[in-house]
Amino acid sequence: MKKSADQIELEKLRRQNEKLQADLRKTRMALDIMGKVPSLLFERARSGLKMIAAAR
Repeated sequence: MKKSADQIELEKLRRQNEKLQADLRKTRMALDIMGKVPSLLFERARSGLKMIAAAR
């Protein structure tokens, strides 16, 4: 049985939706990581300064 134009379009839109949802998940994860980087760098620098001070 041949698919109708509507069925073909629906399948195409579903695939596109799945891809966009996956892209959105990746983007949200990347933004979450990027949001944590400054505090991680700050903590790393602060612990480094504490080690320097303790060595004196």
